[in-house]
Amino acid sequence: LINATTDICQASRAMKPAEKEKLRERHSTPGVEISVAKDGLSIYVNASNPIGELSLEQLKGIYTGKITNWKDVGGPDGKIVLYSRENSSGTYVFFKEEVLGGADYSPRAQTLPGTAAVVNSVSKEKLGIGYGGAAYAKNLKILKVKKDAGAPAIAPTKDTVHDGTYPLSRPLYFYLRSKPSGNIDAFVTWVLSPEGQALAEKVGYYPVK
Repeated sequence: LINATTDICQASRAMKPAEKEKLRERHSTPGVEISVAKDGLSIYVNASNPIGELSLEQLKGIYTGKITNWKDVGGPDGKIVLYSRENSSGTYVFFKEEVLGGADYSPRAQTLPGTAAVVNSVSKEKLGIGYGGAAYAKNLKILKVKKDAGAPAIAPTKDTVHDGTYPLSRPLYFYLRSKPSGNIDAFVTWVLSPEGQALAEKVGYYPVK
């Protein structure tokens, strides 16, 4: 979007202030942000894993390397195998900010080029854990997440993502350089229409309205 090689940029995280500044410098505009769907960033474990829930604090401990064995969070005695997205991913950034509090990922975390690859790896690795959009979850278990140790464990569903009770709810965005017009406006209008929002829900995300 900044390089003007696309009219619409899709993002699973909010645009950073530095990126907005680059847009302003090159195109004299801070850009236009449009929320087009909602997602519950999901925590994946292998289908055979008896664990059903984790708190954000436990997830941070696991992904920063302070917790390395499933038995330390009520699971089987076995070394946790970490899967993560690559650092260019919006999902990687969202997880780092919302779960790790900006801390660094454990060097043991295996970075994979897409959520489908994370799902595939966790589905085959009995001691694995990964994260990604709810739409990608196939042949594995999605954990409930607790905001803190005393909070209820919440699953990512349409209702919990909409009302924000699921701790890792997030909007999915379109970014444009300027207010949409012509074909771009027609496309965005369709995406936000009942038909477009039904399609977002069909593939596993949630409508914005």
